[in-house]
Amino acid sequence: MLGGLEIHTLEDMQVAAQRIQALGVKAVLVKGGGMAGGLRGVDVLLEGDRFTVLETALIDTQDTHGTGCTLAAAIAANLAQGQELSTAVKQAKEYVTTALRYSLRIGSGQGPVGHFFPLLTRNDAANR
Repeated sequence: MLGGLEIHTLEDMQVAAQRIQALGVKAVLVKGGGMAGGLRGVDVLLEGDRFTVLETALIDTQDTHGTGCTLAAAIAANLAQGQELSTAVKQAKEYVTTALRYSLRIGSGQGPVGHFFPLLTRNDAANR
């Protein structure tokens, strides 16, 4: 919506990032969690004039509630620890991907991601 176009391709994601950046921001992250096919879960980071395409394994779960907020919070926490933006985004995306592996099937709707997976034992984590 902010980019003023429908996004169907990687190129569309990059154009949207450039249009949003032209509004006056230094960096833009276009998330692909809702994309179809091979772009599902692919994100595009634009810093200055440099694009970084971020891909991780797809996790087969319907319990994805909170992924966007979790990603934003993880990026902010990583930046607060002094990480460069691209590193902060990459590590945040890895965190969310792992949290999706530990998503919770609770309630009657879309369950939340498993934010507390780092508290599990190594054996539990290795089996996911």
